[in-house]
Amino acid sequence: MYIDYKLEGKYVTLRSVEESDAEFVLSVRNDPRISKYLPPLNVTVEQQRQWIAKQRADKDSYYFLWLSSNGTPIGTISLYNIDGNHSEMGRVCSIGEPAANVEAFVLFLDFVFDTIKLDYTTGWVYEQNKAVIALNNAFGMTWTTNETDANGNPFRNCIMYRESYKEKRSKVLKKIKL
Repeated sequence: MYIDYKLEGKYVTLRSVEESDAEFVLSVRNDPRISKYLPPLNVTVEQQRQWIAKQRADKDSYYFLWLSSNGTPIGTISLYNIDGNHSEMGRVCSIGEPAANVEAFVLFLDFVFDTIKLDYTTGWVYEQNKAVIALNNAFGMTWTTNETDANGNPFRNCIMYRESYKEKRSKVLKKIKL
């Protein structure tokens, strides 16, 4: 779904992904530092544009691009499979600095829990992605089960409740001086 406003912070701004962002989305998604933590994606820029156009009309998902304070695209994050009071989050890709990444996560989760008022969101993270696991831990993520993908790569399923996030939010913001 497309939102016509921005989620603005000190270090980053989140906005709905647009078709013109397809090249950046693919470049960050296929960056070797990031793609090792994600399922393979083998599409053209035009196919990515078409997917973004379809996603923007999907009433059960939001896909955000995050931009640095100087307007440079540095990451993506998504909320999808919205069903009643819960959803799944993912498609997290970032080349930003740690403070920017944390703030983007805060803006995103404030949107999830305060704007669209979900009670919880789920996701999964490959076990070797220690930075994202640490970020999720800082915000009160609960790890539920461990699984292995079709290629034998272990991943962890997780759930974040509104109450857990609200409890941890201010502590995390103090650490990055926001």
